[in-house]
Amino acid sequence: MTSSIAELVPTSHRLWLYAVTGVIALFLILPILIIVPMSFSDASLLRFPPAELSLRWYRAFFGSERWLGAAQTSFIVAVLTVMIATPAGTLAAYGVHTSRGSLGELVWGVVMAPLIVPIVLVGIGLFFTYARLGLNNSISGLVLAHSMHAVPYVFVTMTSALQSYDMNQARVAQSL
Repeated sequence: MTSSIAELVPTSHRLWLYAVTGVIALFLILPILIIVPMSFSDASLLRFPPAELSLRWYRAFFGSERWLGAAQTSFIVAVLTVMIATPAGTLAAYGVHTSRGSLGELVWGVVMAPLIVPIVLVGIGLFFTYARLGLNNSISGLVLAHSMHAVPYVFVTMTSALQSYDMNQARVAQSL
């Protein structure tokens, strides 16, 4: 006989769970609910609530070549990072999932290292490495650095997803 989770967890515990979830959601959403109205302010300094509504800051953003260039660079770096990190993290997760022995543990450590090492040390190391390679102040350098930090997130997500993946599907696909 199967029973649902709702039947196994007492109502009082679920109420606490709902309350904590609501507080966390409010904590995450509240800054957005404050910042968005402030972006329509006409004042030079941040003030909440705004005294008068205006599109001043949006006109300044969309009228500035520097801001639009920065936004374009960010978009390019984001797209290229996704194009590198997603396949690399997926392949690493698949390799670790199918490996037998200590090689998988070594790959796990190498892939997760950018999240373990303090970001300041990573930044300093990348700066000096990029200086020797001529990658400072380049799109390639930004993409590589962002990919280095994005791969562990893809890796963890895909490793988790592969836990429930039926490896027989891969074997069947190989036979086609």
